[in-house]
Amino acid sequence: MPKVSVYLPDELYRAAQERKLPLSTLTQEAVEHALRTSDRKEWVARMRARPPLTDVTIDSAALLDEVREEFGE
Repeated sequence: MPKVSVYLPDELYRAAQERKLPLSTLTQEAVEHALRTSDRKEWVARMRARPPLTDVTIDSAALLDEVREEFGE
C-alpha cells in the first residue's frame, strides 16, 4: 500500500489528535466517498444525456390523485 502525505492546518490536526481520531482511516474513507460521489454524478449525467426510451409523458401527480380518489384517501 503506498504512503502519501496529507497536509492539515495546525488547528485541524490538533483537534483530531485531542480526540484521538484515526487520521489514516478517516482519509481513506473520505477518498472512497469522493470517488463514489464522482462515479454517481458521472452516471447520472450519462443517464440524463441518453435519449428517452419512450415518448410517453406520465403526469404522476394526476395519477396519484386518481388512485387516492379511487381508494378514498
